[in-house]
Amino acid sequence: MGKVMSRKLKKLSHQYQFLKLELEEIDEELVEHDKLWASLFGKYFADKNSEMWVNEETGEMRKEKPGEELDSKIKKDATPTKIKKLYRKLSTFAHPDKGGNIEDFNDIRDYYEKNNLIELLKYASQFDLNYELEEEDHELLEMSCEKLRQHIRQKKSTMAWTYGTGNKNQKLGVIRTLEAYLGKKIERKDYPKELLED
Repeated sequence: MGKVMSRKLKKLSHQYQFLKLELEEIDEELVEHDKLWASLFGKYFADKNSEMWVNEETGEMRKEKPGEELDSKIKKDATPTKIKKLYRKLSTFAHPDKGGNIEDFNDIRDYYEKNNLIELLKYASQFDLNYELEEEDHELLEMSCEKLRQHIRQKKSTMAWTYGTGNKNQKLGVIRTLEAYLGKKIERKDYPKELLED
């Protein structure tokens, strides 16, 4: 592997780890925002377990997760032969019948299905397997980072996140958007006190 590719891998690997940590923090914070959202407005939804997504630019609300087009881009038949070979080697090392463990085996399969080359390379390093990184692999490395960015944007586009992290005006805006979506008013008694104060 050339110095340029080695630097690219290092840079993308650091970027990926940073995004992964950011996503974990957002997930933890979102649990609290979801609880608050459900306690305030859960009764207004027929399906109380449904999540609502809001496009901050357009104000559009929907139940489907935004940005799933990246997932649909990744097809197994589009997986490069080199990654298929790497996956076969890794799954042999990680297979429970060959002395591996089921968690690693399942993770490797999951990363392969998502074309997540960065995570597969970590396992390759763990099992002392060589993988010659080439220029065309760069796109897959970038895609792994982009998927994390997409998940971060997705979490931050939920109404619970927007409400939980917003200031007074943003929270009132979320309530107005919710009212427009539901076609009915949110009763003033359900507003938190801080939103009723002038």
